[in-house]
Amino acid sequence: MLLAIDVGNTLTDFGFFENGELKQRFSIESEPNKTIDEIQASFSFLLKDKGIGASSIDGAIISSVVPSLLSVYQAIVTSLFGIEAKVLGPRLKTGIKVDVEEPKEVGADLIADCAGALKRFGPSCVIADLGTATKVLLLDSKGAFSGCTIGAGMGISLDAMVSKTAVLPEVSLQIPHKIVGKNTIDAMNSALTYGTAFSIKGLCDAIEKEVGYPLKRILTGGYAKFVVPLFEEFEYAPSLCLEGLAAIHDRN
Repeated sequence: MLLAIDVGNTLTDFGFFENGELKQRFSIESEPNKTIDEIQASFSFLLKDKGIGASSIDGAIISSVVPSLLSVYQAIVTSLFGIEAKVLGPRLKTGIKVDVEEPKEVGADLIADCAGALKRFGPSCVIADLGTATKVLLLDSKGAFSGCTIGAGMGISLDAMVSKTAVLPEVSLQIPHKIVGKNTIDAMNSALTYGTAFSIKGLCDAIEKEVGYPLKRILTGGYAKFVVPLFEEFEYAPSLCLEGLAAIHDRN
């Protein structure tokens, strides 16, 4: 069984693949300040809870945008499974050409998203990844990562509103029944949910016009689950990054 680990700024996702098929998935918070023993204990508990035996893992690959946690998960994989994890970086064959000015600046998660999209949907895609940051990625007609937009994610926007104002409350992300809120919570949720959806759809329309050919639209990322009903014309692929990691592992 293959273990794919995507270390994000907010959550670390774990996917367990057998014969290319995702069998199990779970997440824990990404907490760089915790010790390796604490993180390993949390991970081990979830493995046991899901009935996944250490002996069943015979391969692993890691994507990380948190440098301090990369070495932690490399050590945990070796400690628990007795194997060395592959790390998504320049040494791995990804199948994704990076057509930007500074390829070294591109996050590993973006390449994994593109690899997952290419395998599942083919080229000519625009990928909306709603994570800690909201990214809109272009996978062009040749299957190359051709650039993206990066903005504040829904969680960051909410935290900023609450921390930078005197009276706005914490809210649980929900789609209000109407765009115009009749109370503070609905008004805040409307901007966060409808505002995010309209912004992304507008960006996708503009990107499609800019490239001059139709693009398949894909939705992924941890915050996507809160706004899926607003993205009817998008394919919802919650495990896209993990699927991309599995595809890259198979290439190597």
